[in-house]
Amino acid sequence: MRKQIVCGALVAIGCFSGAARAQGSVTLYGTIDSGFQYANVGGVKTTSAASSTVIPNRWGLTGQEPLGGGTFAVFRLENGFNVNNGTALQNGALFGREAWVGLKSSLGQLQVGVNNTAINITLLQDSLGYGWGTAANNFAFVPTLRSNNSIRYTSPQVENFTMTVTYALGANGSTTLPRTLGNTTSIGFRYATKNFAADADFMTQVYSPAKVVAPGSTTSTGNYSLFAVKYDFGFLVAGALFQMHRGGSASGSYSGYANVNNNFYEIAARVPVNLSGLTFSFGQYKNLANSAGNATSYGIRYDYALSKQTILYAGVAAMRNGSAASFSVNSTVAVSVPVSVPGSNVTAGIIGMTHLF
Repeated sequence: MRKQIVCGALVAIGCFSGAARAQGSVTLYGTIDSGFQYANVGGVKTTSAASSTVIPNRWGLTGQEPLGGGTFAVFRLENGFNVNNGTALQNGALFGREAWVGLKSSLGQLQVGVNNTAINITLLQDSLGYGWGTAANNFAFVPTLRSNNSIRYTSPQVENFTMTVTYALGANGSTTLPRTLGNTTSIGFRYATKNFAADADFMTQVYSPAKVVAPGSTTSTGNYSLFAVKYDFGFLVAGALFQMHRGGSASGSYSGYANVNNNFYEIAARVPVNLSGLTFSFGQYKNLANSAGNATSYGIRYDYALSKQTILYAGVAAMRNGSAASFSVNSTVAVSVPVSVPGSNVTAGIIGMTHLF
C-alpha cells in the first residue's frame, strides 16, 4: 500500500511547517519486479535473472498542496532501476521516468519537466498490461514514450472526454545538436465510461538520420498515429490497438525502425480471476517497404495474486521474425533477449514476483 507521509514527518528533508503546508501530503510508492527467464534465440539458449518484466521497477514521490480556490500545486518524481544490480535506468538519470511540477484545478492540469507522451499514456491504459509477452511492449518505439524538457496539459473530463497535449524541446538550446532535434508534439483524445475506453493519439518527433549528429546534421520528422479500444465484459477484458509510423528516421536508435513506414497492431484479452488473471496477446509489426522486416508476437501470462500488493507470475512468449527483422521478447523497460542475427526466432519463458508498495 502506498504510504501517505504528511509534511510534519518531512521536516528533516526540508518541508517547513505552516498553516497551508500542513494540509499538503507526499506519497512514497514503488514496484519491485524480479524473476528468471529462459530464452531460445535462433537455437542459442540462455537462462538469466530478469528485472522489470511484468511491471517496471521504480520508486517515486508524488504530492500536492492546496493553494486555495480549488487549485493545487502538484509534483511527481519517479526513478527506474534494475533490481538485479541496483543501477539506475533511463541512462542513469535519478528521476528519468517522470520528473515534473505543475498546477491542477477545475480547468485541468499543467505540468513541466519529464512527461509521458499521449502515446505512452494510452499504451499504459489500454494495452492490457503493457508488460512481458504483450505485442505492444515488444513493438513500442521507446523514444516516443516520454519527453524531457516538456510541458503537458490534461483537460478536465467533459461528457466522458479528456484531452492531453504535450510539447518538448529536444535539443533545448544545445549548441552541439541541430536546433530542432528531438522536438516532440503530441495530442491525445480519450473517451471513457465505466466499461469502455477509446483513444486516438497523434504525435510528431524530429530525428536525424546521421550516424554522428552535429549542429548541421540533416533532420526529418516522424509522424505517429495510435488508436486503441478496450471493453470490460466483467468475465473478460478485451482490447485492440493500431499504430502507424510515417516519415522521419530512427535508424540510429533501433534497427527494427530503420524503415520509417511501418505499422503494428495488437489484439489482447485478460480473464480476471479475483485479483489474479490470465493475459493473452497477439500482434504483428508490418514493414511497408520490405515484408522481410515483418514480425509476429505471441504471448500468454498468468498473474497470481498472493495479496493486493504481491503477485507471482509465469508466462510463455514467442517472436517470429522475417529474414530482415530482429524484434525480441522484451521486458517492460528494454530488450531483454537481444537478437543479434536478423531473422532469428525467439521463444521465452518467465517466472517471477512483483511487489507493490
